[in-house]
Amino acid sequence: MAAEKKNFTVEVWADFWKDPLAATGGETVLADDIVGHWPGDPEPVRGLRDYTARIQRLLTEMPTLRLELLSHATSGDAVFLHYVARGTGVDGPFETQGMDRLTLRDGLVVENLIRYDEAVFTRALGRS
Repeated sequence: MAAEKKNFTVEVWADFWKDPLAATGGETVLADDIVGHWPGDPEPVRGLRDYTARIQRLLTEMPTLRLELLSHATSGDAVFLHYVARGTGVDGPFETQGMDRLTLRDGLVVENLIRYDEAVFTRALGRS
């Protein structure tokens, strides 16, 4: 069964990242043809299934990860999000800041350009 579509809002994003493991998956603000660009990934993630799997992989590796929105701006079809990421890694708590640039089409996210310090996550996951 396909997830019901609803328009993206900054509030929906913030609510999801307050407790992403509690998200039901019944609704989505993501387009079926979404493209995601993560730091360190050799290729963009394409399509709703692979995009949501990429987020699930991140949350499986770091179930304590939470993002807190610090500021946002909109310019045309682009939404810019500035956030602080917090979680617990192999050496204890960590914190870093990141930014996403979302591109919307008909109220749905069709592209997400994600930027954060990849080295912070690499260390937190014990991969350094």
